[in-house]
Amino acid sequence: MHRPLTRLRSRALPGWAARVGARPGARSPDRSGSGPGPGSGSGAWAARVRRVLAWGALGLAAFTAALAVLAAALVLLPAPSWTAWQLGLLVLEFSLLLAAPCALGAALAWGARRRARRTALVLLAVNALAIPAAAMPPAAGWWAAREAGVPVSLGDYLTGGLAVSADREPETVRYAAPEGEELYLDVWQPADHAERDAPLPVVLNIHGGAEDEPQSLLPRWDAWLADQGYLVLDVDYRFFPPGRWWTPAADVRCAVDWARANAERWGGDPERIALMGQSAGGLIALQSAYIDGELPDSGCPEGDGGGAPAVDAVIAWYAVTDLTSDAPPFPWRLRHSPIGDELAASNEEMLGGTEDEAPEAYRDASPLRHVRPGLPPTLLLQGGWDMLNSPEDNRRLAAELERAGVPHGLVEMPAAEHMFDLNWGGFGSQLARAEITRFLADHL
Repeated sequence: MHRPLTRLRSRALPGWAARVGARPGARSPDRSGSGPGPGSGSGAWAARVRRVLAWGALGLAAFTAALAVLAAALVLLPAPSWTAWQLGLLVLEFSLLLAAPCALGAALAWGARRRARRTALVLLAVNALAIPAAAMPPAAGWWAAREAGVPVSLGDYLTGGLAVSADREPETVRYAAPEGEELYLDVWQPADHAERDAPLPVVLNIHGGAEDEPQSLLPRWDAWLADQGYLVLDVDYRFFPPGRWWTPAADVRCAVDWARANAERWGGDPERIALMGQSAGGLIALQSAYIDGELPDSGCPEGDGGGAPAVDAVIAWYAVTDLTSDAPPFPWRLRHSPIGDELAASNEEMLGGTEDEAPEAYRDASPLRHVRPGLPPTLLLQGGWDMLNSPEDNRRLAAELERAGVPHGLVEMPAAEHMFDLNWGGFGSQLARAEITRFLADHL
């Protein structure tokens, strides 16, 4: 009788060959009785370490991908609150800093692709797409500066920080007390003012924001401008009492009168005065300089505070210039944000009702409606991704100034948000500083 072939083969093969042919996962018998062979424990430990590292890499890649998606949502979608809008502003202005963690996330996802291939590839794609997206806003700012002939510094972008503090403190002075409400301004002199003999041109800056904001909202800009050879007066004002849209402009005119009477005390030249303002402050600066005739509510201790001041130049940052229904539509993000409803209600309160109820107020409060020959030279600074104001608004004012023969400039910072000057080192801020320097040198 013949023996089964399988048994013959089993006996004929050496022990190591039989183990090679064994089914996967089967353990060979321990003939020596000494347990697992040398190195088998360390191999299992190494495998566990590799698994932990792979899943950790995927976790970090998922975090950077989620960060990129959240950043994109804050920048591209309507802001559900002021806090979300502020976060979107910071993301947009410092977007290049997001590229490095996303590059790391892409590398980690690629390295862990063998552990969970589909998940790793999705995370790789999200992180990889976020890298050029993060570079686009600063690239657009760099290109705009290049077109304007302005050199910008990547080092300043990366290390500049925020403009919310300065290297010194201003002197605060009361300039008026209309209706018993004391109004103050901050006096910023050049750091080397003791060494300067020539009188300094005067720039009155009007902050935006809200009623509870300090007059020096971004003091780093004040200190910088003062060090360029100007006496800077950062002005507080009554913030749009209900139905009295003209009150802040009247306060600014009062501050101009005060500057003419007192600027020499700090080395200023009362015959050379410019107005500058951001957001609502830009609107107020334009109203103060453009509206012909007197404004009520001045309460000025110096001069009459009523007539249009004979200022030499005006600079308006991202200011709404047409409040009527003929203005360009607000940006899509504002129209679909609760912030838009809040601002519309605030405008109605400021102007004394809807446009149907108070059409003259909407027209009279709009600087665009007061353009005429002889207005002071005007510089307009506007972000191209401004949620609170359409760039077309400033373009229309620039076109009207052109028709009236008023010297003017319009500088658009593409991919820059409202209040982009918060980022001191941003390419938009670097371009703005160069344009302001040129403009004031030419007109003040």
